[in-house]
Order: sequence, then C-alpha cells, then structure tokens
Amino acid sequence: MKRHLLLLLFLMITSLVGYPQEHSKKEVAPEERAREIVDHLAKKIPMTKGQKDSVASAFVQLLDDVQKYNAEGNQKIMDLLVKSRDEKIKKILHNDQKFDQYLLTMADMMKEMQENQNRQMQQQQHQRGGQKTGMPGMPGGG
Repeated sequence: MKRHLLLLLFLMITSLVGYPQEHSKKEVAPEERAREIVDHLAKKIPMTKGQKDSVASAFVQLLDDVQKYNAEGNQKIMDLLVKSRDEKIKKILHNDQKFDQYLLTMADMMKEMQENQNRQMQQQQHQRGGQKTGMPGMPGGG
C-alpha cells in the first residue's frame, strides 16, 4: 500500500511539472523539485548533509528515469523505478526506523498534494462559474 501511495505521489509531481496550466508558473527543474522534497523530509527525519544530497540524487534519478523510459502511466516500469529509488534511500538512511518514517512522510506529502489539487480544481470550477459542458438536452449539458 505504501508503495502505491509513493507511486501516486510521484505521478502527481511529474504530472504537475508537465501539465500546462492556466496562469502556470515557471517549470521547476528536477533538481529543485528533489531539493524541495528533501527539505520537507528533513523536517521529519534527521539526516546529515551527505544523506540529504544522496536522497535528492535518488529523486532526481527517478525523475530522469521516468522521462527517459517514458514511464508515466506504465505501472510496471514505475513500480521498478520507485522500488529502485526506495532501495537507494533505505541504504542512505542506514536505519529501518528512519526509512519507515520516510515512507510515512511521503504518504503524508501525497495526501497533502491530493488535497491541494482538489482545492485547485474547485477554485478553477468556481472561476469558470460552474459552466456546464456537453450538449443541450443531455445530462450535464446546458
């Protein structure tokens, strides 16, 4: 279950980077995105600077591999890439308790991101005035 949550989090992150949005912000480089994730993780998990750098590298490698193998949407490849990243991070952290905290923190980040996406979607719908789409006379049509 944890692996699926992490995979979903990663897919959300990558889709946000590649999805053109109205009023979109400047695209964030994989290194910067990885650093943001590591900074968030470091608030929950004590890590040395070397560990932070290594964890960031593992996330950058994952982002690069997803793009390289065009893996977004391919569950088998994503599972392998996420498993590889998690194995690297487990070795970096040298501690099962820290690794378990890493998995929990990633799950929390995913939940928070889902909530943010839901809020953004609601705001966009509200800004559009709740426009109905579809054909007149059809369900959902106007």
